[in-house]
Amino acid sequence: MDGYCPDILVAVADTLVIKALEMMGKRLVRVERSRYRIIGDAPFHLAHTIWQVDDIEVSRSLRGAWDIVPLLIERHCEACGFRAETVIRVLDDYVHDLVITGTPHSTEELEQRFAVRLEVTA
Repeated sequence: MDGYCPDILVAVADTLVIKALEMMGKRLVRVERSRYRIIGDAPFHLAHTIWQVDDIEVSRSLRGAWDIVPLLIERHCEACGFRAETVIRVLDDYVHDLVITGTPHSTEELEQRFAVRLEVTA
């Protein structure tokens, strides 16, 4: 696809996804003191694979997670030809799906979602 910048987009999106999952994980662990013992040395971005999260809590936890995306697109991917709103929708849907299903993040899956979504909208 012309103008698609997968390396830049996926690298930045990968970081944003991990940080969003990490913030959500910290919220999950704080619910009960015993959860700190359960999670042990596991990274917080995997907490959603241990404890189930409802839809409302996912939406709350993701509020503001993608606020930086428009600036990042403008600075690093402006020539790529896709819109920040599309990138935000992909990120939000992807993280939402991961958390609801308890699935760990996969860079390959994220890249695939971008390829499909951006190809359709380009």
